Amino acid sequence: MEELIVRIENTDEFFDRLQASARQIDRGDLSPAAASLSLSSMSQLLDVLSKTRWSLLSALREAGPSSIRALSKLVDRDYRGVHSDVARLLDAGLIEKNETGKVFVPWSKITAEVYLDRAA
Repeated sequence: MEELIVRIENTDEFFDRLQASARQIDRGDLSPAAASLSLSSMSQLLDVLSKTRWSLLSALREAGPSSIRALSKLVDRDYRGVHSDVARLLDAGLIEKNETGKVFVPWSKITAEVYLDRAA
């Protein structure tokens, strides 16, 4: 199972986590860590993962690699809107393109780490 951890964290927290990972590698510990996506605020998370994008992500995960046109037919949405959402999800790293240019969701699990005192 491939997991993506989505975190709400500030720049200092991001670099602290990066330093901890570097120290782990320096100690010779090369065990793989889950992929992660860092966002600066809850509003940014909700902007990237809107309700329609979340539905698109779920449909794409279930369908497997698809062209944007096939995906728009699958979710019964306008091609331009789906294309725009796919571009946003690609930019965020939530979906990827394969060697044939089809988009797919490499994650079977997305975990969000949101602390209430930092979620604003």
